[in-house]
Amino acid sequence: MRRIAAVLLIMVISALTALCAVCTDGVYISAETAVLINASTGEELFSRGADKRMQPASMTKIMTALVALEQLGTEAAVTVTPSSVGIEGSSAYLEAGEVFTSEELMYALLLGSANDAAVALAEACGGVERFVGLMNGKASLLGLYGTHFSNPHGLSDKDHYSTARDIARLLTVCMRDPRFAAISGAVRYDITPSFRHHGISLTNHNKLLLTADGVISGKTGYTRSSGRCLCSYYEKDGLCLCAVTMNDPRDWEDHKALYGYGESLYQRVRFDVDEVYGLHIVGGLVDHIDCTLERSFTVAVRRGARIEKTIMMRRFEYAPVAAGEQVGVVVWTADGEILHTEKLYSDNKAEAEKNDFGDIFRWRK
Repeated sequence: MRRIAAVLLIMVISALTALCAVCTDGVYISAETAVLINASTGEELFSRGADKRMQPASMTKIMTALVALEQLGTEAAVTVTPSSVGIEGSSAYLEAGEVFTSEELMYALLLGSANDAAVALAEACGGVERFVGLMNGKASLLGLYGTHFSNPHGLSDKDHYSTARDIARLLTVCMRDPRFAAISGAVRYDITPSFRHHGISLTNHNKLLLTADGVISGKTGYTRSSGRCLCSYYEKDGLCLCAVTMNDPRDWEDHKALYGYGESLYQRVRFDVDEVYGLHIVGGLVDHIDCTLERSFTVAVRRGARIEKTIMMRRFEYAPVAAGEQVGVVVWTADGEILHTEKLYSDNKAEAEKNDFGDIFRWRK
């Protein structure tokens, strides 16, 4: 009987799990709300309740990092205040009076999800109240109208909320800052002990950095009331995607599924420097020069899109033209939308032909 009961229990759990994994647009995920966007264009590729206000938990810290980077940079000396110590939840176990660089605290913030580091950074920017005001001001400036912050760490509060769509937009903005990208994408980081502070060994909570090919950044989050939350950023062979899931018991698997779905929508198109464009030269020792692109590149294009190329340069150039001089631009479009632009450069020089009449006038002078 016990064995039968155990089998029945497993069957019930499996059935419930299957029911939780709802299919939307051909993607089975368990998240209450979710979104997948093309981070390069902003195009939304998948959505489920993306505008529903939810508790973002520690995903809050990507806004904390963005504001702290703008206010402090990475080299500021930050003294840990007594009010920064002993914050509940994840912690770097900071001690009052210790001095860290703002960069070190941001590693603790984004890798270790340290709530005390979040408060220490906020205190260094004029206090928590002012800092939260800056966070909300930034949210408004970015058009994150479903978002409101009441603290810098993400602990539960009725006035602290965001949406999957807003978090995706926010992470995309954060990734434009190479400092944020480098910190959030680090798998491990050691804060070396010194006379100013104790040493801290940090491991990134974002397991996708090691288990999902192409994922280069992101932030986890969890409280009892929010459930598991995860935002991540994917970049591979010219395709940049951003995924967010909220209240998702299967977040690691769901992000992989979302990126697999995103990949299925695109094809890679490579453009090589080997293609040569000719330019007519007037008044030169040669009547034309070859022009090529500066580099080869690969872009991700929606499957079935119509790709067109437009060469934008004058019908001719007057000599002289120097080697390596920009002479035009090539623009590629996909279904009428600009896909990519590249500058055209001359491969060789075109010297001006000798002007005998000009030489005579110069001699008579």
